[in-house]
Amino acid sequence: MIQMHTPTKSSLSDTRKYPESIRLAADSSPAKVGELLMGFSIFQDLESWELQVLSKNFRLFNVDAGAALFSEGDEGDFMALIVEGAVELTKQNDPKGPVKIGTEGLGRTLGEMALIDGEPRSATARFLKGGKVLILTRSNFESMMNEHPRLGIDFLWRICRVLSQRLRRTTGSLSERLN
Repeated sequence: MIQMHTPTKSSLSDTRKYPESIRLAADSSPAKVGELLMGFSIFQDLESWELQVLSKNFRLFNVDAGAALFSEGDEGDFMALIVEGAVELTKQNDPKGPVKIGTEGLGRTLGEMALIDGEPRSATARFLKGGKVLILTRSNFESMMNEHPRLGIDFLWRICRVLSQRLRRTTGSLSERLN
């Protein structure tokens, strides 16, 4: 059984500490966030009440060029949706330095695995140019799960589909490299 904290209205605020290179956007209102969420294919078929709940739990942030959204080994306490910009993903598995494992851009999600399993980050995500992200913290995710279980389950299924698609692509790439 998953232990989640008791939800309160105050738990819907983002109390996570961010570096100076990641700042809350001037317009991070639920209306603006909802508008941005509708641009992501995984949320396009949401009912209006579901979109309203999600909009209250995500926050919009500006990210400076070169800033690490998260680093390999960091605590996995949020997921992000890329609204603007491109993110380079690297993994430290070479004595010569980090190895690029991919680039993600507009409409892509990052950090879903850590949101679900709470494990440390498996890679570093660094913005190539300035950009914007929508962030859902674990605290807000757990509050949403407790207050709106049906939506929470639906949200998890959507994330599972994203992870499944990513795993299929990775398996295909690995198969091509082994041949």
